[in-house]
Amino acid sequence: PHWLPLASGAAGLDRLWRLDQRLEAWESWRHQRAGEPPQNGGQLLVEGRLRRGINDQWLGLGQLEQAQLRLPARQCKQLQLLESSLQEVPLAAVLEQAAQASGVPATLLAAVARQESRFSPSVRSVAGAVGLLQLMPETAAELAGGPLSTTDLEDPRRNARLGARYLAQLLEQWQGNPLLAVASYNAGPGAVTGWIKPGLSGQPELWVEAIPYPETRLYVKKVLGNLWSLQNPSRARC
Repeated sequence: PHWLPLASGAAGLDRLWRLDQRLEAWESWRHQRAGEPPQNGGQLLVEGRLRRGINDQWLGLGQLEQAQLRLPARQCKQLQLLESSLQEVPLAAVLEQAAQASGVPATLLAAVARQESRFSPSVRSVAGAVGLLQLMPETAAELAGGPLSTTDLEDPRRNARLGARYLAQLLEQWQGNPLLAVASYNAGPGAVTGWIKPGLSGQPELWVEAIPYPETRLYVKKVLGNLWSLQNPSRARC
């Protein structure tokens, strides 16, 4: 991660951000907006970055993704800020350490974490999955060799370590194929076993489109898109 200017257009707000007074910058923004939600891509960009600055990764990243759809192509400098912001990985050191310990690519682990939790350690799904890598308690207990509490799974270091271990097992099961590993992370290896077809290696895009579970089909596309972005950082050209 590297520092980027806020470029909000408000000198006082930009100064608070430059001085790393992120909570004060967020409160200043809220006061200026008087509770009014963002109305356009530029406002979504500023508010999303401010939210991420105070570790509200869930809503912040969601607003940045909305900004992608609303910023016009002519606003090149804002698009550059947006692309750089989307490529930032919170808890990067935690994910890197967990990936190295399990022998999986750190970019792949981060790509899964972004899709699973938007890098939010305390988020829980309606199905009961918990934490950074959205582990089910039963799966986590099997990986850890014993039961874990919800509080244990909300610890990003422990969650990342177990999530990386599970991803490593899936990659080993599928001989390093990231498509099958990522699909298995979402739908389970049992379901994916029934989707294996001869054309998988030659036409992987068609294989993804043929995934019968709409949720898993979209999940695989999102994770691989995240992976591409992390492995090939780019900026809009002005």
